Amino acid sequence: MKDAFFKWIWLIIAAATALFICNCFRYSFTQDDAFISFRYAANFLHGDGLVYNTGVRVEGYTNFLWVMLLVLFKGVLRLDFVFTSRLVGLIAGSAIFLMAGSMLNREEDKLHPTIVLSLMITLLSNQSLPYWSISSLETSAFASLAIASLVAEYRRPQLTPVLLIVATLLRPEGALVFGAILAHRILTTRRVPFRFAAIYVIPLLPFAVFKLLYYGSLLPNPFYAKSGIGLEYVRSGLEYFWFFCRTVGVYGLVFAIPLLGIKRLWSRFALLYLYVLFYVAYVVVIGGDVLKVYRFFVPIVPALYVLLVATLEEVLTALSVKRWLANGMVLFASVGFAAGSFLLSRNHVDEYLFTERGLTERMATFAQDVSENLGTECSLAATTIGAVGFGLPGHRVIDMLGLTDTFIARHPERVEGITSSWRERRFNSRYLLEQQPDIILFSTNYKPSAPAERALMLHSEFRRKYSPIGFFLGRELSVAYRRNGPVDISADVVHPSVGFVNELSDGYYYMNRKASQIALSHFQKARELLGEDYPILTFHLGLCSLGLKDVDTALYYFRQAIEQDSTCWEAHFKIAQILDRRGERDAADLEWQFLKRHFPWLIRQTNRPAGRTAPVDEID
Repeated sequence: MKDAFFKWIWLIIAAATALFICNCFRYSFTQDDAFISFRYAANFLHGDGLVYNTGVRVEGYTNFLWVMLLVLFKGVLRLDFVFTSRLVGLIAGSAIFLMAGSMLNREEDKLHPTIVLSLMITLLSNQSLPYWSISSLETSAFASLAIASLVAEYRRPQLTPVLLIVATLLRPEGALVFGAILAHRILTTRRVPFRFAAIYVIPLLPFAVFKLLYYGSLLPNPFYAKSGIGLEYVRSGLEYFWFFCRTVGVYGLVFAIPLLGIKRLWSRFALLYLYVLFYVAYVVVIGGDVLKVYRFFVPIVPALYVLLVATLEEVLTALSVKRWLANGMVLFASVGFAAGSFLLSRNHVDEYLFTERGLTERMATFAQDVSENLGTECSLAATTIGAVGFGLPGHRVIDMLGLTDTFIARHPERVEGITSSWRERRFNSRYLLEQQPDIILFSTNYKPSAPAERALMLHSEFRRKYSPIGFFLGRELSVAYRRNGPVDISADVVHPSVGFVNELSDGYYYMNRKASQIALSHFQKARELLGEDYPILTFHLGLCSLGLKDVDTALYYFRQAIEQDSTCWEAHFKIAQILDRRGERDAADLEWQFLKRHFPWLIRQTNRPAGRTAPVDEID
């Protein structure tokens, strides 16, 4: 019977792993942040050092070992960064299924295949694991090492510190796993395991010295840029935790059920309980994650599901339910939980998968357009620097959120009244303008979404010295702001009304949803609050009028925008389209000729020779 059970257990785990790998390919994408690691690896291989911008030493990554792995596979095996990162992510994610099964019960002869099947079903229902395994980030690799450390602590304690060292080199949260294991050893042995601590700490000292000498800091720069201590961060962390609870956790059942069995399971699973406690507390205190799809909970999901299934089995056993019936009830409850978890989280995962794919495609294409049309020397600032930065090797790229810029990360501005759904709160607009980047790229085209983007709009020198440029990706338009002259910080005035930026952003929001009348109202309020001409705002008043089929008013605003800024290319573009539609070819040709002289790539990208009639449907 034991051998038969053992074979069935292995078959179940193998089948679940195969299904997991298939599911991973459904989510095939590369997370924008992964390109930051790619750029560090590329610069290292190029001989520029472990830097993001040549000559500037900033630890803008939190995955040292991951970057070194990319360097090794590219430098020695000539394997592409994306291929390497996805391959390792898939292997690591698959290993979690095997290790979770081994954690469920240390005595295989007492482990029934039905219980393992229950665990595998819950793991397969969690879509964050395949999502992050294929994303080219180190998330699943770290989760796999964290779980491996817990398994080693149960089975081969002498291997635990080695795995913890590797985990810590991969991500700083490896120290958190060490803390949970250390606390467990203290509780079980009633003494401090100094030898264990020394074996873990001493090999990491050279790494700490390297960080201090090379970067001047023990903590990576993203820690300062993304995280913090205080009630504001705890509030965000609790929101992040609750969202996980009510979706993936089926309104908290993923925590509530294991807590019901804590008294009976403590002797077997005290380490898992401590690990989950340490990790959840850490996530809450630092304010959660800026990335979506439950990334920070991936390392504890396998432990949570082991505790969930083990509790169900233990409770039913305590109620003297027959073994076969208890196993069936565990399976039934696990299937119910898995179905609820999948259904409650599916829309969130799919929504952000779509968003992330669109973002990386737009950023990669924008980088290619900049490189081909604006030269190789221009500098760029952006709030999402991954794909665009990787696509512009050798260009100076400034992260407006401070991930790769120590000054922004450690000397943030604070502007009261700025509203945004973004968790990244650090920015320094004055410093950014002093750097005089040639191009400033917002995450959502014209619309200032991130606090860093909204704060920048308040500066008069940004509004005066930066004009929009655009590139077409099919029928989609990608917009950035290009500097049209030197920025004079001494002449800069910060507008006192944050309401202007909020109204402007709301106008873009409704315009993107084809609610032209509501958008027009917000743009008019923004112009009132600003109290001065702003060609971009004037142009969008025209665009809203066009959406309301008021072509004459739209033409008036477009021409007014050109009077305020003769380089307002999209106003020229729209006027040319309208005049073409009206049959005023000579006047339209003047506009097309202007675009051909100053923005030649627009003519190429729309496959339209200068002077040729624009398609009617492009006017709207």
